[in-house]
Amino acid sequence: MQALQNFGMFRRRFADQYQRSSSVLSFNHDGMEVARVRNRSRYLPLWHVVFFLYLALLIRLVVAADIGTASYEARMLQMRNGTVVERVAAGVMQMDPVSQAIALKLRAGLTVLNERILDRRI
Repeated sequence: MQALQNFGMFRRRFADQYQRSSSVLSFNHDGMEVARVRNRSRYLPLWHVVFFLYLALLIRLVVAADIGTASYEARMLQMRNGTVVERVAAGVMQMDPVSQAIALKLRAGLTVLNERILDRRI
Protein backbone atom coordinates (compact mmCIF):
# COMPACT_ATOMS: atom_id res chain seq x y z
CA MET A 1 0.00 0.00 0.00
CA GLN A 2 2.85 2.34 0.82
CA ALA A 3 4.38 1.70 -2.61
CA LEU A 4 1.14 2.80 -4.34
CA GLN A 5 1.04 6.00 -2.31
CA ASN A 6 4.69 6.72 -3.19
CA PHE A 7 3.94 6.13 -6.84
CA GLY A 8 1.03 8.59 -6.69
CA MET A 9 3.25 11.21 -5.07
CA PHE A 10 5.95 10.58 -7.70
CA ARG A 11 3.43 10.99 -10.52
CA ARG A 12 1.98 14.20 -9.06
CA ARG A 13 5.41 15.69 -8.48
CA PHE A 14 6.50 15.18 -12.08
CA ALA A 15 3.15 16.17 -13.53
CA ASP A 16 3.44 19.58 -11.87
CA GLN A 17 6.94 20.15 -13.21
CA TYR A 18 6.30 19.04 -16.78
CA GLN A 19 5.41 21.86 -19.13
CA ARG A 20 5.13 21.59 -22.87
CA SER A 21 7.77 23.66 -24.55
CA SER A 22 6.72 26.39 -26.93
CA SER A 23 9.76 25.66 -29.08
CA VAL A 24 10.78 22.71 -31.19
CA LEU A 25 14.38 21.58 -31.18
CA SER A 26 15.86 20.15 -34.35
CA PHE A 27 19.26 19.66 -35.91
CA ASN A 28 20.66 21.16 -39.11
CA HIS A 29 22.57 19.12 -41.65
CA ASP A 30 25.83 20.18 -40.01
CA GLY A 31 24.76 19.06 -36.53
CA MET A 32 23.88 22.44 -35.05
CA GLU A 33 20.84 22.45 -32.79
CA VAL A 34 18.16 24.93 -33.84
CA ALA A 35 15.14 26.01 -31.80
CA ARG A 36 12.05 27.07 -33.71
CA VAL A 37 8.87 28.51 -32.22
CA ARG A 38 6.06 25.99 -32.25
CA ASN A 39 2.97 27.06 -34.17
CA ARG A 40 0.13 26.76 -31.68
CA SER A 41 -2.65 27.86 -33.98
CA ARG A 42 -5.47 25.39 -34.45
CA TYR A 43 -7.20 25.40 -37.77
CA LEU A 44 -9.56 23.25 -39.75
CA PRO A 45 -7.69 21.73 -42.68
CA LEU A 46 -9.30 22.11 -46.08
CA TRP A 47 -9.39 18.37 -46.66
CA HIS A 48 -11.73 17.95 -43.66
CA VAL A 49 -14.24 20.30 -45.27
CA VAL A 50 -13.92 18.61 -48.67
CA PHE A 51 -14.28 15.15 -47.12
CA PHE A 52 -17.42 16.23 -45.22
CA LEU A 53 -19.00 17.63 -48.39
CA TYR A 54 -18.10 14.49 -50.34
CA LEU A 55 -19.54 12.28 -47.63
CA ALA A 56 -22.77 14.32 -47.51
CA LEU A 57 -23.07 14.03 -51.30
CA LEU A 58 -22.52 10.28 -51.18
CA ILE A 59 -25.07 9.75 -48.40
CA ARG A 60 -27.56 11.94 -50.23
CA LEU A 61 -27.18 9.93 -53.45
CA VAL A 62 -27.47 6.55 -51.75
CA VAL A 63 -30.55 7.53 -49.74
CA ALA A 64 -32.26 9.13 -52.75
CA ALA A 65 -31.52 6.06 -54.88
CA ASP A 66 -32.82 3.74 -52.18
CA ILE A 67 -36.12 5.43 -51.34
CA GLY A 68 -36.71 7.33 -54.59
CA THR A 69 -36.44 11.02 -55.33
CA ALA A 70 -40.10 11.85 -54.66
CA SER A 71 -40.02 10.23 -51.22
CA TYR A 72 -36.66 11.90 -50.55
CA GLU A 73 -38.12 15.32 -51.31
CA ALA A 74 -41.11 14.60 -49.03
CA ARG A 75 -38.73 13.78 -46.18
CA MET A 76 -36.69 16.92 -46.84
CA LEU A 77 -39.91 18.95 -46.65
CA GLN A 78 -40.63 17.42 -43.23
CA MET A 79 -37.09 18.28 -42.10
CA ARG A 80 -37.44 21.90 -43.29
CA ASN A 81 -40.38 22.26 -40.88
CA GLY A 82 -38.48 20.73 -37.95
CA THR A 83 -35.95 21.97 -35.43
CA VAL A 84 -32.93 24.15 -36.22
CA VAL A 85 -30.64 21.14 -36.59
CA GLU A 86 -33.11 19.44 -38.94
CA ARG A 87 -33.38 22.63 -41.03
CA VAL A 88 -29.61 22.85 -41.35
CA ALA A 89 -29.42 19.16 -42.32
CA ALA A 90 -32.19 19.67 -44.88
CA GLY A 91 -30.24 22.57 -46.37
CA VAL A 92 -27.11 20.47 -46.69
CA MET A 93 -28.97 17.42 -48.03
CA GLN A 94 -31.11 19.36 -50.54
CA MET A 95 -31.13 17.75 -54.00
CA ASP A 96 -29.81 19.63 -56.98
CA PRO A 97 -30.67 18.61 -60.58
CA VAL A 98 -27.33 16.87 -61.19
CA SER A 99 -27.57 14.81 -57.99
CA GLN A 100 -31.18 13.96 -58.80
CA ALA A 101 -30.20 12.68 -62.25
CA ILE A 102 -27.36 10.60 -60.77
CA ALA A 103 -29.71 9.18 -58.10
CA LEU A 104 -32.27 8.21 -60.78
CA LYS A 105 -29.58 6.43 -62.83
CA LEU A 106 -28.29 4.70 -59.69
CA ARG A 107 -31.82 3.60 -58.79
CA ALA A 108 -32.34 2.20 -62.32
CA GLY A 109 -29.05 0.32 -62.02
CA LEU A 110 -30.04 -1.11 -58.64
CA THR A 111 -33.40 -2.19 -60.09
CA VAL A 112 -31.68 -4.01 -62.96
CA LEU A 113 -29.25 -5.62 -60.53
CA ASN A 114 -32.07 -6.85 -58.30
CA GLU A 115 -34.37 -8.10 -61.08
CA ARG A 116 -31.95 -9.65 -63.54
CA ILE A 117 -29.01 -10.78 -61.48
CA LEU A 118 -30.40 -11.43 -58.01
CA ASP A 119 -33.91 -12.50 -59.19
CA ARG A 120 -35.67 -10.25 -56.69
CA ARG A 121 -38.53 -7.86 -57.31
CA ILE A 122 -38.58 -4.48 -55.61
